[in-house]
Amino acid sequence: MPRNQTAKIKPQEDFEAPGLAPQLGEPDHARRLSDKVLAAFNHAYSVGEVEIANQLRAVLERLDNAGPCSPVHQRAVSGAEQADRWMAFVGARNAYTALLDDAGGRKPDELQEALGRMKEAYLRWSQG
Repeated sequence: MPRNQTAKIKPQEDFEAPGLAPQLGEPDHARRLSDKVLAAFNHAYSVGEVEIANQLRAVLERLDNAGPCSPVHQRAVSGAEQADRWMAFVGARNAYTALLDDAGGRKPDELQEALGRMKEAYLRWSQG
């Protein structure tokens, strides 16, 4: 198409042709919303906005209880459970970094255990 020519938009009925919706799939607005809320929760909790994170977690619970979504878009765990896993990871990460900051009198085994807990928590969160 030449640069100075604009594309013509097809009429809406072209997109509603029989058989087209099953091929494209129906958008699952509830699932996409919960994904966005979960991302906002992760960010809020990571930066220490605990009150906002708690409010977002409550929204995740409401969305989880709103009913099933498309099996294609389902997570292995609920949004609220995924939020709990993120909190566990952030807690383990903070504990590990606190030990690193105060590593002068710490035993290497203690640091290794904290690192292991952080890795475990991250793995559990990432598999959700």
